[in-house]
Amino acid sequence: MNRRDFIRNGTLWGGSALLLGQTLAPAGESVAAPPGKALTPTSAEASRPQASGRELTVAGFQMLVSKDMGANEQAIHRAIDQAAAARADFLLTPEGSLSGYYPDFDRVTVVEAVERLARYAKEARVGLLLGTCYKTEEEGIVGSEPILKRQEFCYDQVRVYAPAGDYLGSYAKILLTSPIGHPSTGEMKTYVGGTLRTFTWGGICFGVLICNDLWATPGATTITNPYLAWRLKEMGAQVIFHAVNTAGTPLLYRPYHESNEELWAGALNIPIVSVNAGNADGAPMNCRSGVVLPNGERKCLTQGAGEEFYSYKLSLG
Repeated sequence: MNRRDFIRNGTLWGGSALLLGQTLAPAGESVAAPPGKALTPTSAEASRPQASGRELTVAGFQMLVSKDMGANEQAIHRAIDQAAAARADFLLTPEGSLSGYYPDFDRVTVVEAVERLARYAKEARVGLLLGTCYKTEEEGIVGSEPILKRQEFCYDQVRVYAPAGDYLGSYAKILLTSPIGHPSTGEMKTYVGGTLRTFTWGGICFGVLICNDLWATPGATTITNPYLAWRLKEMGAQVIFHAVNTAGTPLLYRPYHESNEELWAGALNIPIVSVNAGNADGAPMNCRSGVVLPNGERKCLTQGAGEEFYSYKLSLG
């Protein structure tokens, strides 16, 4: 059994097994991720001065995400410029925004594009939470023979870079989608699930969730809801960044998706910074981008169609 099948089967064998032995870290600490996935902050980042006044300026870029990686990269490049002009600490892009939201991309092409955007964000002094699917080469068992072989594993990630350019690590989607009539298909077949963790910058602890991780949409997943937003709060997160891509799905889901963000923000007393991908046909999206305050109030709410940038200064108390 290869690694992907082991993880997929673990989600089907029940309940808390879906986290596959992942342990939650004490408040403010990160959970160690598999080798090569999520690096701990560098010593330079650890010694960086604390964010003044417990304020964090966040930005989100609602964009059209396609399989044209060059167009995606150019759009994110523009967003970095806008975030720099807004003096944002961090810019969040949608799920799969660089690679395109599909697994059949070239690994090296994505790696090179990620490196270019990370360098550009560093030059602009903008922290980047980059939504992208990402492949790594790892050793795993292929087929029935117990022989380790190098192969590609695909993750649906948000890769996190500090304003000074330090790579703080990555988070990969845990609550992978699968039609309820066809368990173990869809994303559960094509992606490897991630490990819940937090990130720390400037004395601020934050978490990342990807799309279905927050709301466990009825009919779209066969995995038991692990209440990941609540777990992040228990781990010390003061902010949750939510990278979404619901492009092409019915508007019927808008009340469910948006109320989930508002209710979790209110229940946990934590702001949620969210950004979605726009529909290519310009149709309204089923979850509008923006910031949800701890009282459940939405700020910087986008129009819900097409490309749009926003920024907002959070007071974390």
